[in-house]
Amino acid sequence: MPNLFAYLVLFSWPLVAVALFRLMSFERALVWTIIAGHLLLPSETQIKFPMIPVIDRSTVPALSATLLCLLMARKTTLKPDPMARTRKIVLLGLLGLVVLTPLLTVVQNTQPFINGKVHLPGLRFYDAYNMMSGIIFQMVPFWLGLRYLNTREGHKVLLEAFVIGGFLYTFPALLEVRISPQLHRWVYGFFPHNFVQSIRDGGFRPTVFLNHGLMVGIFFALSIVSAIVLYREARREGRQAVYWLAAAIWLTGTLYLTKTLGALALAAIFATATMLLGRRLQVTLGVFVAVVVLLYPMLRGAGLIPVDTVHDIAASISEERASSLKFRLDNEDALLARANEKPLAGWGGWGRNSIFDPDSGRMTSITDGIWLIFIGIYGWFGYIGRFGLLTVPILLFALRGRLNGPSMITPGLIMVLSVALVDLLPNAGLVNYVWLMAGAIAGFVLWRQPIDGAEASVTPSSGGLLPAGRVRAAWLMAEEPATPIGRQDRLDRRRSRR
Repeated sequence: MPNLFAYLVLFSWPLVAVALFRLMSFERALVWTIIAGHLLLPSETQIKFPMIPVIDRSTVPALSATLLCLLMARKTTLKPDPMARTRKIVLLGLLGLVVLTPLLTVVQNTQPFINGKVHLPGLRFYDAYNMMSGIIFQMVPFWLGLRYLNTREGHKVLLEAFVIGGFLYTFPALLEVRISPQLHRWVYGFFPHNFVQSIRDGGFRPTVFLNHGLMVGIFFALSIVSAIVLYREARREGRQAVYWLAAAIWLTGTLYLTKTLGALALAAIFATATMLLGRRLQVTLGVFVAVVVLLYPMLRGAGLIPVDTVHDIAASISEERASSLKFRLDNEDALLARANEKPLAGWGGWGRNSIFDPDSGRMTSITDGIWLIFIGIYGWFGYIGRFGLLTVPILLFALRGRLNGPSMITPGLIMVLSVALVDLLPNAGLVNYVWLMAGAIAGFVLWRQPIDGAEASVTPSSGGLLPAGRVRAAWLMAEEPATPIGRQDRLDRRRSRR
């Protein structure tokens, strides 16, 4: 049970957000309000009032950032892209699908579910209100990213926050590798999950202030890929880059010691790709990941995902890990079959999407992947809506036909988001910063970006605001068609200058 200090920290976070917005530039304050809240606030600590969603470590930072953004942000100097009308319709359609699907879910689940000793209540329209209001709160970080982090500068701030936050988090994580996960209990009075799951290979998997050691591992993986992106961008710009490379090496060593094999594999694959591939190939890889993740339930049900090969690889590393993976895969098969009984809008809440023993009434299934949770509760409509908002921004960026200059920042952010998307298949780590990244990329494809890497700003404190005349001139230049100049034309111009 959380102690009094846990609730005090949770409800004091708006004051921390105010301090961040006064001390930092606008984009950095927004990003750090979300990411620092994720890293520091107590897990499994919440308060539920009637008629409003749960107040916890996700909603408090998001709502604090929203209120301060509305109070402090100035009108953006970015112009809407006249070619983005279709993109807006697609994103609004996905958002509408997410918000309105609970109505259909309730309509087709009004009858109670009875099977032996299993008695689950039918859904009421009050449940639809609860689900819809919770969904709106979950979408807040997506809107923040779309509205306020829609430039390369905003994307760069996100990447820097991952690296700095991950680097600072390595120190308490290494402490827990040595002494076992104790910080959450010492500070907030309880341990957020089963302690046995923190024991790995004769050592310990750190938790720090997150709800599971897997969340620590995937955050380090995102930090490693972000560090590689910033290293390549600094090299491209001719700036000092060794610090980002050193951070990536330090984070990789720490991730190895945390004994989180899945996160380490993702970090190795995507960090290598980020280091070796150009911008276009990075975006192509991101598109591949987005398509596979969006269609994963269909591919999984059709047997097109090589789960047996993955199991064999896990068995070659550790029988314990292979056994855990086999248990997960068997659960996925059973739960996917259960979801297919109501494929369009799902079973709704109250555990109706789970599997129970009719004789004892005990739940026999464990749902790990967030995709199974969504497709079981909300069906294909809810799944496509949510994972569409997470993946379609990558597809829209690739379909623009141009990559907006030589910068590695936005393609690199797509690589970081791809790591998080792959992790959502076996795990349920859909947290604020994942929505924030997806929203930031979605906003990038809805507004026209400045040419030659010049960044416009949405804030009074970011320091990147161009004078009005220069901004107007830049847009006029961007609208002029480029005329190819032949070799003879260049020679003639040089002679005339002489």
